[in-house]
Amino acid sequence: MILHVKVKPNQRFNKIEKTQDSWQIRLHAPAIDGKANDHLITYLAEVLQISKSSIQITKGLTSRFKTLSIFADADFIIDILENEAKK
Repeated sequence: MILHVKVKPNQRFNKIEKTQDSWQIRLHAPAIDGKANDHLITYLAEVLQISKSSIQITKGLTSRFKTLSIFADADFIIDILENEAKK
């Protein structure tokens, strides 16, 4: 599944939010030396309960707008993300 997200680093907490047409992920990690990218993969792997190797950043390594390839069922991913966004 291809997932487009906007990442906001240096936040007080980790959180997934649903915007009108995309996903926004707030991360506690700073955007220095790839720490936010590493934390994004770790955080999503925990939330989705899949391995970190199942998530790859295919576009946007230095941008806030990222394209992720997630090797899991699309309906499963969307359900979990929507549930997490409601918290």
